[in-house]
Amino acid sequence: MAHVMPDLFKIDVTGHSVSDARTEMVARHNLVATDEPPERGGTDLYASPLETMLSSFLGCTNVIANYVAGLLKMKVESMEFDLTGHFDTRGVFGKAEIGTPFPTIELTVRLKTDATDAQIEQLKTIVAEKCPVSVLLRRAGCDIVENWVRVPT
Repeated sequence: MAHVMPDLFKIDVTGHSVSDARTEMVARHNLVATDEPPERGGTDLYASPLETMLSSFLGCTNVIANYVAGLLKMKVESMEFDLTGHFDTRGVFGKAEIGTPFPTIELTVRLKTDATDAQIEQLKTIVAEKCPVSVLLRRAGCDIVENWVRVPT
């Protein structure tokens, strides 16, 4: 019998290939689909797998930032995000051995909050350490360049 870790939360996703470029998955009961633009053989109906992965980073950042802000007793009225992933295609196309497909990811978080700059910096630091997608990306060698700014409430 396998040992089950008490804090291990299992996440199941199933899926199937619809075409060479489109995949449909089910997470819990929710459809998740990825596709490619026409120039890469897709129909452009959904975000690409890489866009979906980067979107997951933003979604996870949102969830963890709101959770941590609550722990820190910070009032956050809203958050907006911009992200740019710099994708090194040399590894996919066999042109070079690369350490990570995304050497740099730029993240901007704009918060409507009455928090101080020091509190925002603390929030940023804790989120980087606690957001599972952030942790995965950093351990994969991505340099995540972050800019967390307060906007007027």
